[in-house]
Amino acid sequence: MTSKPSHLLFILEGSEGYGVMRVWDTLLGGLPARGHRVSVLLLRDNDALRARLEAQGIDVLHLPVASPSPRGTGAAQKAWALGRRGAAQVGLARRLAREIRARGIDTIVLQSPLATMLAALAARGSSTRAFWLMPNSVSSGYPLDFNRRLYRALFRAGPLIPVANSHHTDGTLGPGRYRRHVLHLGIDTDLFCPGAGVGVQSRVALGIPEDAPLLGLLARITPEKGQAEMIEALTLAGGDAHLLLCGGPLESRFAGALRDQVARAGLEGRVHFAGPQADVIPWYALCDVVLNTRTDPEPFGLSVIEAMAMGKPVLAHTAGGPSETVIDGETGWLMPAPTAPAYAEGLARALADRPRWADMGTAATAHARAHFSEKTMLDGLETLLSR
Repeated sequence: MTSKPSHLLFILEGSEGYGVMRVWDTLLGGLPARGHRVSVLLLRDNDALRARLEAQGIDVLHLPVASPSPRGTGAAQKAWALGRRGAAQVGLARRLAREIRARGIDTIVLQSPLATMLAALAARGSSTRAFWLMPNSVSSGYPLDFNRRLYRALFRAGPLIPVANSHHTDGTLGPGRYRRHVLHLGIDTDLFCPGAGVGVQSRVALGIPEDAPLLGLLARITPEKGQAEMIEALTLAGGDAHLLLCGGPLESRFAGALRDQVARAGLEGRVHFAGPQADVIPWYALCDVVLNTRTDPEPFGLSVIEAMAMGKPVLAHTAGGPSETVIDGETGWLMPAPTAPAYAEGLARALADRPRWADMGTAATAHARAHFSEKTMLDGLETLLSR
């Protein structure tokens, strides 16, 4: 716990995705309940988000900054856009520093890497500090390692402190002597819990036999989420398991390619496209085993701890966050690579362990509650604030 309540400024892009917004919701709800004051800076117009925040009684600032778009998709263009955005943030940082001093804010918190320079300059100009809650790995796609060099310069200057969501994410910063921390994410384990959402969705309505093993992959339908690899793994593994793909968009070219892949493999009756869902809890409840099949290292993996909290063992690969959240053979199964053959081997292990699924689910719930709850995350952040 902190020795005294903090007044924190959260810098939001205004266009956050599911995982990043879930973290903000945890902090926006949990920290005021513990006596801290919270203000929010929205970098982009988002009337719906602004209204929601103000309805919670949160002080919302709006100092928009232009976001130069790269003229292309190459590494040089990305570096150009990052540099241009950084230059635009210099002037904004002066205005923000004045607002911070006027409001008595003592700590800045951000997630977007595009706001790191703004936060660092504003913190220096207002004699405060900034914590960067890193939601993703640091990209290696910039020439001369430009982004890492910039981050390290900001870290060494003092006011910007990286807080990675996993040891894997922290490692992508590379070596460096500066203050850095790891803080695993947390979820509402009273919301994500065994029995939640049961009966809301029906296997029968989806054409899934009640006694068939059901594997669930809850993620956006994009190549990096690994749906194609999982469909191939289902073919290689054989058996009677069904695969539920819960996510969208279903109208994309990639989704069409997945449907063609299913048809070629003769899996039309065993692969089910549920589409995007606002409430994922009933879909977790429907599954026996939940999958995380990203084709690149998962920075953390909220879906992994959500599933475990609901009593579902998880199949994932070892690269990234799941190696820090899943206990192989106890709360799920970890595969050595994000490939179809590796996942086929994982499916064989999971299906062989079917008599243990209930016990593994119980262990998964206990593990998630002990290490990945909102309380654990908030306690960890308050420890950082107190230093």
